[in-house]
Amino acid sequence: MSSSPPTKTYTFSCHCALIRFSITGLNPSNPQATKCNCSICLKSGRISISADKNKDFTLLSPASLDEVPSYQFGERRQKHCFCRVCGIHCFAYGSFEWEGKTMNVFSFNVLALDAEPDQGFDLRGLKLGYWDGKGDKYLEGPAEKPAAGGVF
Repeated sequence: MSSSPPTKTYTFSCHCALIRFSITGLNPSNPQATKCNCSICLKSGRISISADKNKDFTLLSPASLDEVPSYQFGERRQKHCFCRVCGIHCFAYGSFEWEGKTMNVFSFNVLALDAEPDQGFDLRGLKLGYWDGKGDKYLEGPAEKPAAGGVF
């Protein structure tokens, strides 16, 4: 009988700490981190990890998501949430239709991790997958190397 690893909660924030949130259930030994070559991900330099917004995500400040500025573009499927003071991209959420079903998505910028030694998460161990968002090829899944226009 195998046991699952203990659940740990990690805290994240923008640079000025106006936006603070926590993620529970992140596996520090095998995080599924990705980069994307779409314009917003590339220009904001974020590294994303997906999570369950309703189960794993807790907004610590401000009091509600309504107070977190967001930016939408293209088909407006995602809300890209950022700090209105320091500009750091913190997380994104939204939904899209696939094979007649609504798929809810949530990802957070792992680079917003609060760098406290007791958190026990070492960003140097990230192994990245690469989305081809510029080519709108999300359904192909992440690749081992960046697509055209992407960076390591």
